[in-house]
Amino acid sequence: MNKTNWHIRGEWFDVCSCSMPCPCTFAQAPTDGACLFTLVWQVHEGHFGDVRLDGLGVVALGEFAGNMWEKDTDTRMSVMFYIDAKGTPEQRQALEEIFRGNVGGWPGTFGSLIGEVREVRYAPIAFEAAEDLEYWRASVGDQVSVGARALTGPTADPSRRVQLVNAPGAEVGPGQVATWGVVDADHAEGFDFSHRYRGGSSKHFPFDWRPTD
Repeated sequence: MNKTNWHIRGEWFDVCSCSMPCPCTFAQAPTDGACLFTLVWQVHEGHFGDVRLDGLGVVALGEFAGNMWEKDTDTRMSVMFYIDAKGTPEQRQALEEIFRGNVGGWPGTFGSLIGEVREVRYAPIAFEAAEDLEYWRASVGDQVSVGARALTGPTADPSRRVQLVNAPGAEVGPGQVATWGVVDADHAEGFDFSHRYRGGSSKHFPFDWRPTD
C-alpha cells in the first residue's frame, strides 16, 4: 500500500495541557516538561487510490515528555487513535495507513515522532468549526469532547483572529497558518493509563498533504 497515490485536505486542531500559547508550536519543550494532548483531523476532501475519504475524521490521544522536535530517541509520543467508524472497512484501513505514517508525506514525518501506538479504535467522530474560526470542536461518543473558542483580548480587533505564520513547530507541517484558541472542553479518555487533565492551549491549522510532502 505504500506506493498508493493519495491526497487529503482538511483542518486540524489540538487541545493540550500546555499553558497558552503552546510552546510546542514554537519548537520548545512543553510548559511543565511533559504534555497530554488530543489531536483532531477532519478530512474535507481526499482519496487513497480509488478510495474516497471525504468527510471522515481521525482523533489521537497521547502524551510525551521533553521537546518532541529535538532528535532525541527518548522523546517519543505514546498515542492511541480513534478512526471514524462512519467509513467503510477500506476507508478505515486507508486512514490508518496514512495517519500511522506508513505511506509517507507529512504524516510519515510526524509519525517518526511516535514511539508507541497503544491502540486503534473505530468510533463515529463528530466535527464542527465555524467558517470564521470563532470556535472549533469535536467529539467521539462519550469518550472525547474537546474544543476551543478563538483567542481574543482587550486590545484585539474582534473581527480578526490571533494567528501565527511560519510556525517553528507546526504539527501539520510547514507553510500553514495557526489560529490560536482558548480551550473550553477537554474531556478525552481512551488510554489504559489515561487520566484527566485540564487543557489550556489550542490552535487550529488547515492541512493539505500528499505522499511527497
